[in-house]
Amino acid sequence: MPDTAVPMESDVQFLTEQFGIPPFKAARLVAGRTERVEELIDKELRRQQEADPLAGIPTPRPPKNTFMSDVDEAMLKPLVGQHNLRGAG
Repeated sequence: MPDTAVPMESDVQFLTEQFGIPPFKAARLVAGRTERVEELIDKELRRQQEADPLAGIPTPRPPKNTFMSDVDEAMLKPLVGQHNLRGAG
């Protein structure tokens, strides 16, 4: 009897990645009602937890300056002689 573990695992991975089928349903579809279902579910869940979806994406470099102003303070005009009349009754 040939070992079909690798094709079953790859089939479960294919169904979960390409079709969004939950691992327990994908394992049941691939293995039927055998004792292999639990093993396939565990392997697929472990593979999903260890996978890094951002592995190939470059990350931005940290800025050279640690301080980054969110406003240009030179453009602000001072408020002189204004009274706050909110709440005055």
